[in-house]
Amino acid sequence: MRQWSLGWRKDRYIQELMIPTTRLEPREHIVIRNVFRGRVQTVFPSIVVVDSPELVVTWLPLETPVLNGVTDPSAEHDGKQGHLSAEIMSVKQWIMAERNCHTSGTLRIKNPRLMWSLWVFWEPEMTEVRSWYINIDAPYKRTSIGFDTWDMFLGVVVQPDRKTWRYKNEDEFAEAIEAGIFTAFEAQEVSDTAASALQTIA
Repeated sequence: MRQWSLGWRKDRYIQELMIPTTRLEPREHIVIRNVFRGRVQTVFPSIVVVDSPELVVTWLPLETPVLNGVTDPSAEHDGKQGHLSAEIMSVKQWIMAERNCHTSGTLRIKNPRLMWSLWVFWEPEMTEVRSWYINIDAPYKRTSIGFDTWDMFLGVVVQPDRKTWRYKNEDEFAEAIEAGIFTAFEAQEVSDTAASALQTIA
């Protein structure tokens, strides 16, 4: 059984996993993990900005050490040698390696019950937004150390003026469908979610 199912199990998932016990306070340090079929794939140390029933906002500072699942820990961070393909993910053959968040400081905004989050990438001097990014990911599961979710491959890069955008990782999403990670129904739900999120942002 999948760790996350997109279809009829969604309401049950939310009912069972999104009942909060205590709210996190601003400036608390937590981790947000991508978990695929019971195995941790990425770990993002983050700082809480807001934690409410309808909105969770976290901050990932520039150069924060993160953990990524890779096939080759010696591969360069910007290279594809260690990148996880859909085939590798299907058989869960990866190891964790430390990397630094070197792209930009990132504000992550999510309604914890929805299937997408908005990432705001800032320029290094923190005076301008570099870009917006719509990430398709599972509703948050609250844990003792933060939140668990699952990155569903597809994303949308939106320029700072929010007038120009492009889909990202469409090839990886197609490979995931081919590998059986998504059913046809689930794949359509991911695509529909991306389109709906884009209408909200752009």
